[in-house]
Amino acid sequence: MTKLPQRAFPSRKPLALTLSLLFSCGAAWAQQAGDERKLTDVVVTASGFEQELKNAPASISVVTRQDLETKQFRDLAEALLDVEGIDVRGATGKTGGLNISIRGMPSEYTLILIDGRRQNVAGDVAPNGFGDALTSFIPPISAIERIEVIRGPMSTLYGSDAMGGVVNIITRKVAKEWGGSVGVEVGLPQDRDFGDTRKLNFYANGPIAQDVLGIALRGNVYRRDDTERLRPDVQLTAGGVRDPAPAESRQYNIGARLTLTPNKSNDIWLDVEQGRTWYDNEDCRLGRVDRTNCLTGGTVPQSYGYKDYMRLNRDQVAIGHVSRLGIGVLESSLMRTETTTEGRTIPTEARPAGSPDIGTDRKLETTNVVFDTKLVAPLGESHVATVGAQWWDAKLVDGLLTEKHSQTIWSVFAEDEWRLTPTLAATFGARYDDHDTFGGEVSPRAYLVWNTTEAWTLKGGVSKGFKAPTLNRLIDGVSGIGGQGTSISIGNPNLKPETSTNTEFGVLYDNARGFSGSATLFHNKIKDKMVSGAGDCAVAWISSCAANPAATYMDNRDEAKTWGIELSTRIPLAERWALNMNYTWTDSEVRENGRDAGKLSDTAKHIANAQLRWTATDKLDVWLRGEYRGKSRRFDQDAKDLTGNSLLEYRALGDLKGYSLLHLGGSYKLTNNVRINANIFNLLDKDFTKYKTWVDTAGVTQIGSAYYKSAQSTKGTVPFGRTFWLSANIDF
Repeated sequence: MTKLPQRAFPSRKPLALTLSLLFSCGAAWAQQAGDERKLTDVVVTASGFEQELKNAPASISVVTRQDLETKQFRDLAEALLDVEGIDVRGATGKTGGLNISIRGMPSEYTLILIDGRRQNVAGDVAPNGFGDALTSFIPPISAIERIEVIRGPMSTLYGSDAMGGVVNIITRKVAKEWGGSVGVEVGLPQDRDFGDTRKLNFYANGPIAQDVLGIALRGNVYRRDDTERLRPDVQLTAGGVRDPAPAESRQYNIGARLTLTPNKSNDIWLDVEQGRTWYDNEDCRLGRVDRTNCLTGGTVPQSYGYKDYMRLNRDQVAIGHVSRLGIGVLESSLMRTETTTEGRTIPTEARPAGSPDIGTDRKLETTNVVFDTKLVAPLGESHVATVGAQWWDAKLVDGLLTEKHSQTIWSVFAEDEWRLTPTLAATFGARYDDHDTFGGEVSPRAYLVWNTTEAWTLKGGVSKGFKAPTLNRLIDGVSGIGGQGTSISIGNPNLKPETSTNTEFGVLYDNARGFSGSATLFHNKIKDKMVSGAGDCAVAWISSCAANPAATYMDNRDEAKTWGIELSTRIPLAERWALNMNYTWTDSEVRENGRDAGKLSDTAKHIANAQLRWTATDKLDVWLRGEYRGKSRRFDQDAKDLTGNSLLEYRALGDLKGYSLLHLGGSYKLTNNVRINANIFNLLDKDFTKYKTWVDTAGVTQIGSAYYKSAQSTKGTVPFGRTFWLSANIDF
């Protein structure tokens, strides 16, 4: 990576005195603490080259491997639980996984990268609420160097899907000496109705031929035991048996990386990875099993689209080249990712009566081939230019559809960091994406970073993001089926990409003695939002259309906005005590036909995290962490638009209730190479399984939770009761 030279920053005392009112208390405590720690966080995602976090032209948070080792997490969302600007508890997927919402944008607006390579796929290969499971395909903790989280659009560098933000998992590089680590962990809920979890991860790397050829091996194995249903039996019916409790599951990810360095100017690497995840569906928790009465176990004639299990598979291979040229650093890579889902079938409603396809396997497969190339070149003393291109070819095979679908996008981009003065830098860039269906899209951005003093930094900018329609949404005809196989989705080949304009302004402070803080204001405006509404039910063989017009049709017709503030700070309270806190206030609105139509996502308006850490000795760390999540919406539409049973439920239960949780943990270093962690999550054993009753329009008593709403999907989340988590990490 190209590294920028460090520069001295002259004093700006009048401005610093004014801004210091924001952080004066914490700064005073930091001075008393006498902590000489100097932050040296280096990031690469914001510009494509290495630079200090405070100088990066974006709002960035960094999660280190050391942070991850003290957390219990199955997927990427759980690893980012306490990052400012992020809400992962707004919705729960059918497999129990969480979704990553950045700045009030739904999870589909978050782009996931591993070492800068796109992981999002173009087609909906896990339809009907199973997309959360794809975030479990991540490297093991021991292979991760850090995770960089960019809050706000980054379409200029990374293209579609980066409207909300980017999460980039940076893996460890192949070392010059052999070494590695092994980690084991177990999660034991106090309430035995919740299933235990177990995890093993390993990482080993070193040279095969010194300074020429190296290899890294990585992998993890995870198992979650079955969890008893949370919804009382009175709600279980022959088909309506969805439950927010996660099903029994098993997964593994294994990978390897070869790095060849033929000379000092070139690196060539090959990376391969395989991931498998299996979920149990014998009790219809994921979806109603074909020809089965889920309540009695009896046989019925209908096929609903599900087997008694589900399996997601991912195979990825990538090859790349890094060349350190006289003018700069040239990086190129070619990656092929194949993702498949097993355990889905063709439901009765998706075919004419008597069709031999009914009940047969529904093939779900997407193949994404991505070529990236990028040159980072310093131009004189004041400029660092980044130019690059991307070619992305995607194919989707869905047994529900009559033909294969594909798309090709090619892109070019350029960006320049112009250091106007030793303390003021401007970044300007633009990207052009050409989609073979809807044509071209330009995504520009402009950003300023001003180091007013060595301690104070002001930054802000304007950027445009865009999101291309998925392959499914562009289909001219039936594109999907939901409602346990009873409702049809219809695509629209005339869909346009969604676009957004983001504005942000931030203030950062770091006194180099342990105290730091930041405050960021942001505003996003989205145009041509894709939404589903009443569709064309003129499909002769869809029996439900006449009596229950459940078909939906995709169209561009809404506008949306999100806005808010992000605050974070680290305060050294004493020599061995430190307090980390962050708070995010987020609001949003959706406008349909000029009127307010509700919120954009399930993100809570208020989210806060705090952690008090005590470094008792050089070997022992103890921490107490608290999290608060405010109330969030129960229904997608605005409360004033609710009718019928939805209105009655809302009157009885209201929006999803806010809550607070406390967690206690510690880490002890047995030797220089052996470390153990012990945590108690949900220390006060807050119960999320209590229910309230309400009466529907037919006079029947129904039940519901104050903290989540579970139907075909789950709004909110259901944290387990008090859970004991133990882990051990051995370095070698």
